[in-house]
Amino acid sequence: MKLLTCFLFVFICSVCCKVAVKDKSTKSLNSLEDSKVKELKNDENQDEETPATDTPKVDNGVALILTPYIEEGRLNEAREDSRVDRSLFFGYESYSGYFTVNKTYNSNSFFWYFPVVKKPVKKTPWVIWLQGGPGASSLTSLFNEIGPYKVTHKGNLLPYPHTWLQNHSLVFIDNPIGTGFSFTDSEDGYVHDMDTYGHHLYLTVKQLVTVYPELQTAPLYVAGESYAGKYVPALAMQLHRHKDDPDFNINLQGLIVGNAYVDPEMISHMARPFYYFGMLEKEEIRAIQPLLTALSEDIAANRSVEAKNRFMGLVSLLLYLSHQTHAYNFLEDRVVLENHEKFLNKPEIRKAIHVGDIIYTYVNITVNLKMAPDFLSSSKALYEELLESYRVLTYCGNLDQMMPCVVTSEHYRTWKWSSSDDFIKAVRNPYMFKNRLAGYHKTGGNLTELIIRGAGHMAPMDTPDQTAYFITQWTHNEPLDQPIGSTIDLKYVEEYVKKLILPTS
Repeated sequence: MKLLTCFLFVFICSVCCKVAVKDKSTKSLNSLEDSKVKELKNDENQDEETPATDTPKVDNGVALILTPYIEEGRLNEAREDSRVDRSLFFGYESYSGYFTVNKTYNSNSFFWYFPVVKKPVKKTPWVIWLQGGPGASSLTSLFNEIGPYKVTHKGNLLPYPHTWLQNHSLVFIDNPIGTGFSFTDSEDGYVHDMDTYGHHLYLTVKQLVTVYPELQTAPLYVAGESYAGKYVPALAMQLHRHKDDPDFNINLQGLIVGNAYVDPEMISHMARPFYYFGMLEKEEIRAIQPLLTALSEDIAANRSVEAKNRFMGLVSLLLYLSHQTHAYNFLEDRVVLENHEKFLNKPEIRKAIHVGDIIYTYVNITVNLKMAPDFLSSSKALYEELLESYRVLTYCGNLDQMMPCVVTSEHYRTWKWSSSDDFIKAVRNPYMFKNRLAGYHKTGGNLTELIIRGAGHMAPMDTPDQTAYFITQWTHNEPLDQPIGSTIDLKYVEEYVKKLILPTS
């Protein structure tokens, strides 16, 4: 019998079964070199008459924390010091650094800001991107989905033609604390709940628009995918509640979430897509049914840590039984996301983006484990309240097994707000892109749902052109390409069905 070797951490945007990650550490890389020198000096076999040679120290620069600049009113200096060396990044203008969100634990949130290319920043929509996980760095999306770069398997940086930067300013934030380049000096600085990461994100954005005031008037869209289905509304709600603060200016216009995990009810049907896609047969579903039942019981009893552990075991079993290495696109054998990790840990890159000796990992398991109490939290009520004031776009790749479209669509239809009936009754239209069927979309009230044909869990990576085009048209309030043929009228369909079922004479 084969051994079960695949263990998948839930919603981490890594698609390899075995992910080797290092915990965040503020320990200097130079100290490692120093220790090697000391070992050589103390080695009994070392010739005492041979002078020891000092090992050259690596210059990673320093971690640039901008909060003191703000407190001292040195905003112009903060902007200039956070500027990233363009020569290393194909000439793109960008800024990066840290904002402190908890002084007690020295918790600092990392950001990387790219002003839109060749357009007025003050008037052009901007996107704050938050990756899922929990524990997956938002820089994963910068280098694999929507940013201006790609990194090859050899660690070489290439320009990316499908970037959202052509029509939006982009801000990537590593969240929660401990993820990516974000760090804390205390075990107590890690985050466990929605209120805390929502507050940390708000503090980050408030400081961000203070240093870069051109973003205050630009239309803002908070975006993310997977577990960020919780981060996005948590931040948006904080911005909404502070919108009338005299010392805070922000122009929040909407939310964008892809293949989003919103509510624990959505994960109770995890096995369905594996069965419907032909990956499992009835006997295999029957064999794992006790685990499905136990997971449902944990969800009903709100046992978050236990439910998370059972869910991870369930995903591992589903992948084992279906002979797959990941559940993010059932047509792809392997998805590689980690190429940028070595690139970002190069000394010249670390110095350029002002992270100093902070070690980057694109997935942080410690953060993932610390967030276990949040696993069964629901952001449904946040969406329902936000829909009264802001536009919301939900998109879903139809090849995703982790958060399949049938599950997300069913859940969105349970949302209750003033225009929920309008959304349910709205006609679904074909989404045509370059004269091909690219998906389906419908809008009712402030809610738009997009199903993206041919994409999986990470639609901007799988179908970059058609995803970027729809996002741009939506954020700019521009019409889509006209569909081929007429929109399907369900009343006509219902009448036709009646005729088909009438008894024949």
